[in-house]
Amino acid sequence: MNIFTTGGHDARRANAYALHLELGLPVGGAVPAAVKFASVTGIDMGILDVAARKVAETGWACVIAIYADEGAAAPHWYLALMPHAEGVVLTKVIPAAIGDDEPLVLMAEDRRQQFAVGECGRLIAVPVEAVARRARSHRNAAKRIAATAETLAPFCTGGPSPGDLFVDSSGNIRTAAPFSA
Repeated sequence: MNIFTTGGHDARRANAYALHLELGLPVGGAVPAAVKFASVTGIDMGILDVAARKVAETGWACVIAIYADEGAAAPHWYLALMPHAEGVVLTKVIPAAIGDDEPLVLMAEDRRQQFAVGECGRLIAVPVEAVARRARSHRNAAKRIAATAETLAPFCTGGPSPGDLFVDSSGNIRTAAPFSA
């Protein structure tokens, strides 16, 4: 049984949905967001290779939550893969809160780049804001994600939902099939 406070699939899905919402991506709608979310326990070159190929093929960005172990309730760190003219850009990112009523942004670990969801629902590079570099903004973002995930947890039980994205142990990226009408 998956329990939110001790990690597991349901907690990971709640965390992914929370990050989705906190980044300002729309929920539902006619046009799906061009940012997908995945989670893995640990990461290796096989997983990165498959994820990068999927990003290059689809043009979607992908934010992968990397968990320290199977029981972890929150990600240890995040990795963003974004399509680029030369291939795929891969960078370790930290969610950052730039304001209480503003969507979160993703700050590159080296703090030289910042990414946000643009008007068309894509993850784009934006000018770096000083507040996003501060550790306090990272802690505030983590608190917001955790609070939203806790709220969503009761709705994230059971099997995969349409649109869920998973990286399996073989490094294959899979999506849950839409429900039949």
